[in-house]
Amino acid sequence: MGKIHVVTDSGSDLALEVKERLGIHVVPLTVQFGSEIFKDGVEISVADFYAKLKTESEMPSTCQPSPADFVAMYEKIAEPGDTIISVHLSSKMSGTYQSAVLASTMLDSSIKVITVDSKAASMGLGLVAVTAAEGVQAGKDLDEILSDVQHVIDHLQVYFVVDTLEFLKKNGRIALAQALVGTMLSIKPILTLVDGEVAPFEKIRGKAKALKRVRELILEFQARSREKTIRAALSHATAPEEAEQVIDALKLVLPVGGEVVVGEIGPTIGVHTGPGVVALFLCAV
Repeated sequence: MGKIHVVTDSGSDLALEVKERLGIHVVPLTVQFGSEIFKDGVEISVADFYAKLKTESEMPSTCQPSPADFVAMYEKIAEPGDTIISVHLSSKMSGTYQSAVLASTMLDSSIKVITVDSKAASMGLGLVAVTAAEGVQAGKDLDEILSDVQHVIDHLQVYFVVDTLEFLKKNGRIALAQALVGTMLSIKPILTLVDGEVAPFEKIRGKAKALKRVRELILEFQARSREKTIRAALSHATAPEEAEQVIDALKLVLPVGGEVVVGEIGPTIGVHTGPGVVALFLCAV
């Protein structure tokens, strides 16, 4: 019986240690500043990206991997008889998933590729990929792994706070009216994902209050998830102290299964959110 491999993209924000430990392969998106183009995590680091973001006057953009990029990865890691679970950014946020789907039709039929729309981004996508990879390492069969993956996708709760809505607005990830309200009134909304798209969750005045509310939401999630194991992940963009506050709250109140998977928000997602983001991802299993 062939091996099962897990592939994701750079929008997953997984730390190198996690990727290496679980054998997760990553196909990078590219980030463009003017005429300069960089492969996320290959040609530009997280630190370099945010430093460049401060000095560049033009808003950067991202570009999805081509089908050929995926084919190259699939052929590199798999042999005839193997299966690849390819988990990607929400199809409503990026064309990355569609590129992977197209690539799956371009391979020799002896390699099976199952493409998965995570309906998430950052560590939400990362948590889906981790679930798949942990299933592979545990020796689960393909159907069981895919069932676990779908459960996380269907039940993932996402709460995130941004310093400014400007990046989401300019990159078309949230309605203009919502962005203007946040700018004019200094509101720091708690945002969420609904069916793979960014949506407002609650409007809070001030970031400290918004993060306090996120910590309260952890308690509310715990109350709804009695006798269940909680999988938790957190990502942040140049906000380690604020992220640590949320991690501490998680450790105090949740029966977390395994570790709290933590990642820095890299260029792929940082282009759309900017610095100062703290994002929490929870799933009861």
